[in-house]
Amino acid sequence: MKLKEGRFTINFLFVMAKKIVQNLKQVKGNKKSHPESIHKTLDIESDLHIEYAKVLLSLWSYACNADGQFKKKEGEIVGELVNVLFEPDCLLSGFQSQKKQVLEILSKTFDNPLPMKTISKVVADSDEYALNFFEDAVCIVASDGSLNQAEIQFLEDLAKEFKISSMDKVRVEKKYLA
Repeated sequence: MKLKEGRFTINFLFVMAKKIVQNLKQVKGNKKSHPESIHKTLDIESDLHIEYAKVLLSLWSYACNADGQFKKKEGEIVGELVNVLFEPDCLLSGFQSQKKQVLEILSKTFDNPLPMKTISKVVADSDEYALNFFEDAVCIVASDGSLNQAEIQFLEDLAKEFKISSMDKVRVEKKYLA
C-alpha cells in the first residue's frame, strides 16, 4: 500500500482523526513511558517517533487485513490517519522536511507489520494506550459499516491481547458499530 497525502472526505474520518490527534499529542508528552524495545536513536528509521508510528501502522495494518481482504474504506482511513501524524504538535510534526522518506518507511511497515507481541509491549503498561489502540482497530474494521466473522474474531483476540475489560470493549464498539 502506498500512503500519500489527501483530504478528509467524510465527517467520520475527520472525527476519528481528531480523536487520534488527541491520543498522539498525549504520546508526545509521555515518551519515556514506552518500553526500551523502541528507544533507539541510530537513524531516522529508529527515531522514537518513527518507531511509535511504525507500531501504529502495524496495528492499523492488522486491522485492515483482519479478514484477509483489504477494503478501500479501510485504506482511506489509514491514509488520513497517517496524514494526521504530521499535523502540528502531533507525533511526526517534526518530520515535515523528511515526510517522503517517513512515508516510505511507514508504507513498508504497513505491508510488513511488526509482530503483535511488539505492539502489545507498547501498550502493556498503559490501560489508556491499550484502549486507544483498540479504538483505532475498531474504527478501521467498522469503516465499511459491517463486521464479518473474521473481523469480530480479530477484535475479540485484540481485546484479550490488550487486556481490555469487557465493559470498555463494549463501550468502544458501540461508538462505531451501533
